Amino acid sequence: ANEMRTWPSPLEERMIAFLDRHYIQYEFQKIFYITADDGWITRYYIADFYIPDRKIIIEVDGKRYHDHHSQHDKQRTRNIQDHYPDVTVLRYTWKDLSDEDIMKVLLIRLKE
Repeated sequence: ANEMRTWPSPLEERMIAFLDRHYIQYEFQKIFYITADDGWITRYYIADFYIPDRKIIIEVDGKRYHDHHSQHDKQRTRNIQDHYPDVTVLRYTWKDLSDEDIMKVLLIRLKE
């Protein structure tokens, strides 16, 4: 996670600029722990962006990564929502983030 924080992808940089421009508080590369019934951590999930005021995770997927990992991404989303049912996961691709209309809809959702 520390390395990922140091070197955000161009897509993450675009999301950082978007969130900062609209004064939306976020945590970059937030770690969510998945625990067993006995409390032991069994795995963890690093969310690209976490908006604590809205309990929203935003994932931004680049073209190469998304094309090869979509099933894995779906499972990760299910895992996080099973363990953190009050958190919503929004996933955007590189195509989505180039569409200004999608960015406007995201802004409305984050400011609600």
